[in-house]
Amino acid sequence: MKNIIKNLLLTIIIILIPINAALSMEVAITVDDLPANGDLPLHHTRMDIANKMLLVFKKHHIHGVYGLINGVRLDENPEELAVLQQWIKGGHLLGNHTYHHLDLAKTDSINYIADIKKNEPILSQLMLAKDYHYFRYPYLSEGNAQERRDTVRKFLLNNGYKIAPVTVDFFEYEWNDPYVRCLNKRDEKSIAWLKKTYIEQANNALIIAHELSKMLFNRDIKNVLLIHINAFTVEMLDKLLTVYENHKVNFISLPDALSDEVYQINPDVVRERAYTFLNQVRLSKNLQNPAIVKKLYDSLPEDQLNQLCR
Repeated sequence: MKNIIKNLLLTIIIILIPINAALSMEVAITVDDLPANGDLPLHHTRMDIANKMLLVFKKHHIHGVYGLINGVRLDENPEELAVLQQWIKGGHLLGNHTYHHLDLAKTDSINYIADIKKNEPILSQLMLAKDYHYFRYPYLSEGNAQERRDTVRKFLLNNGYKIAPVTVDFFEYEWNDPYVRCLNKRDEKSIAWLKKTYIEQANNALIIAHELSKMLFNRDIKNVLLIHINAFTVEMLDKLLTVYENHKVNFISLPDALSDEVYQINPDVVRERAYTFLNQVRLSKNLQNPAIVKKLYDSLPEDQLNQLCR
């Protein structure tokens, strides 16, 4: 009974949050882990996933989306180079996500920097004269040691890279593998639950970004959304973009988003756990999450996702 009451109160609180509080936010879409992320449904290919994502972007008149690549995928599956080529052909751009998707909390700075460099021949070949010098830390991890954090940041700055931070994140990749499992079991009820909770958490991510931005900067900053190139995100992308558009979200480019002066801030947060940019700034100021932000984070159904369709 206690859990039922707790969940009911949380639902009421979320319903009472004025979603129009997030109106008119500017959001740059970025896509991690090109050319592939997560498990793949039967009878689907990575090119199927990429083509569907590109078609949805085209439908919503979204161009110049940066996809952050892990070159190691091409060692294992060289045919996936065609996915990156198709991405460019579709009017989008590529950036660096390290070659092996390394965690800076588990890698020394010398090997980490070498792994960034290892992506560059692929990026240079595909992007030609276009700017590929945008870098996303895998796991959003900037390291758990000051030396690693400072050394990698210095390398990025000295080599013309712009860090691609994240402010809107709902761990959407966690929905993909349960989706594939449920598809294999033909569990339509569970798939419906996945679709419902995905959109709920996408909305919550907007509210969290709005609340933190207003607390820290007294305004909505230009935001950066993180999604991945996987089967379920592609399945939900049209709905996701439509929902955001209905909330008057204006989709902008990553360079436009990074023109916001707040991204000149180096929060200098050194911790084991990774955080979004807004949470790094919050921690640098020794501030707690607002109560509603904490409740929304707590509403993430990670345990249910992990167990679904096992």
